[in-house]
Amino acid sequence: MLQAINDNIKGWLGMVIVALISLPFMLWGIQSYFDDAGPRYAAKVNDMEISANEFERSVSMQRQSMLRQYGGKLPIEETALRERTLTQLINQRLLESVSFEKGYRISDSILSAKIKQLFTVDGVFDRLRFEANANSLGMSIPMYEQALRNELRLQQMQSAIANSAFVTKEEMQNLATLNEQTRDITVLTFNTEHFSTAEKPTEEEIRQYYEINLHRFMTPEKIKIDYVEITADALSENVEIDEGQIKKMYEQYVASISGREERKARHILLKTTEDGAVGNSNRAAVKEKIQSLKKELEQGADFAELAKKHSQDSGSAVDGGDLGWVMLGDMVKPFEQALYNLSLSGKNGGEISEAVETQFGYHLIKLDDVRSETVESFEIKRVGFEEEMKADSAASMFYDLSERLATTAYENPDSLDISAEELGLKITSTDYFFRHQKAGQGVNITENEKLRNIAFSPLVLEQGSNSDIIEISPTHVIVLRLNEHVPATAIPLDQVSSKIENILIAQNGHEQTKAAALDVQSKIEAGESIEGLQMDGIQVGNISSLGRRDNTKVSDPSILRTAFEISSGQNGSASVSLIDLMSGDVALVVLTKVNTPDNIAQNQLDLVKSDALRDNAIRDFSSILLAIKEGADIDKNTRLIEK
Repeated sequence: MLQAINDNIKGWLGMVIVALISLPFMLWGIQSYFDDAGPRYAAKVNDMEISANEFERSVSMQRQSMLRQYGGKLPIEETALRERTLTQLINQRLLESVSFEKGYRISDSILSAKIKQLFTVDGVFDRLRFEANANSLGMSIPMYEQALRNELRLQQMQSAIANSAFVTKEEMQNLATLNEQTRDITVLTFNTEHFSTAEKPTEEEIRQYYEINLHRFMTPEKIKIDYVEITADALSENVEIDEGQIKKMYEQYVASISGREERKARHILLKTTEDGAVGNSNRAAVKEKIQSLKKELEQGADFAELAKKHSQDSGSAVDGGDLGWVMLGDMVKPFEQALYNLSLSGKNGGEISEAVETQFGYHLIKLDDVRSETVESFEIKRVGFEEEMKADSAASMFYDLSERLATTAYENPDSLDISAEELGLKITSTDYFFRHQKAGQGVNITENEKLRNIAFSPLVLEQGSNSDIIEISPTHVIVLRLNEHVPATAIPLDQVSSKIENILIAQNGHEQTKAAALDVQSKIEAGESIEGLQMDGIQVGNISSLGRRDNTKVSDPSILRTAFEISSGQNGSASVSLIDLMSGDVALVVLTKVNTPDNIAQNQLDLVKSDALRDNAIRDFSSILLAIKEGADIDKNTRLIEK
């Protein structure tokens, strides 16, 4: 539920707090993971219990979030995920309690304004959307409001911490100097092909390498899975068409077309004043004048010429009163009503209104032209309306069924039968497929990399549970479980011996090249000049004024990184570092000079200050949280973490 911090707090500290404490405030019914002898909570924080239900659901939500973020592959072990999730829940409870104790409060008006902000669509508060969101989180409205109140209270504390961070001018200047520092380096690249004299390895060396690195010479494991799926396309085929609704949609379409009618108009404006008795006299005089102009028009006078001569609307008078094309809502109401009551049947293309009074004065309005979209027939629009109705109904059904599938599969992790029976779904089995395979090797859903990663995850492969719900596309979800697993098997040595031979030759050649580089390094550090050490197989390059972000000046990113990791040598001795390059060659990076900037631009100082404030605030917040935890009574149920 604290995800809204991430959505609404702008800046770095908000992201840190989300990382530390953000978890869904969700409860979900599950079977007990405990026997009668063990505790039925995940943790107790100062006598506040974190229930097993809340913990397990939070683990599931965290797992799904990581799988989406990392392309269907869980980046950490299941035990680490569970431990981290429990730590986040504990942090959340502690911070909620402390923020309240320290006097942070959220008034009803602030809470109400926040809810309106979150659930206002097109300027109107959507009560149904608000209630649906709370229901989707397993909360009543009061529970949701309290969770949001806690969240906003934490934002108050976060702002207080951020505002207390500071950085001194000296610290800012030193950091900026380091950041803008450049270095002169010399790079000696040792060509592996030149220095390698590696001989062909013996059969015994090949066998030993094979046995030590057997994991590299295995046929990959493969599995079959069972799965159930929900697709919006399949659901739309079963949607029944409501004829009454189709007709209503057509009526709304016709009304919207008529509402978009545009009218080309001209007007003559004579302004009025509102100053007491003077204003009353002015209004009467203006009305008499506008009526006299109306008579001139009735006698054949040209509207455009009268507008140029008499209209007090400076924007349109020079164009003969031309206002261009206007729609409903563009003009003030009295003007709009008069304009839309005119027709094109009058003289010179359109009717001219009687005197119309608005807050600006009196107008004469002439209709020049009318244009609107062509209303298509019911038969033509029906096809689109049916598709729209099917899509809307299927989307609603898809959402509801997806939620039910997620619930039943989670609450019954040992089988897909209950989910299939309750939702009327078919259990489908795949052929064998591998964890990693090229495009075209899989069939249907096994082509999906995200699905394969989840199928081979510890939850499915080792624990034998149903997967969490997997989104193949916005209109296609599945839940899967393991059907059969064939472990990886070793490839016979005779089939990989030539490959191992090449590996060993390359490795030995690299070691020989590295030895040659180390010999040169020791000589440079002893004081010998680089020029006197040049020989065949060594390429020497000098790079001046290398900055921390000058990636284009180096042939390998490790050169840039190493250049700024080297410290200046003591007593004038050379500073040298040996590195392996991505090409397979070896290089020596020699630091020849450190260049300190004389002046630093203000925008760079501002950037450094911003970064330093961020780092200081993060450190302050972490220290506060650590102090809170040290003074708290925390009891973790470690058995639950290890499940």
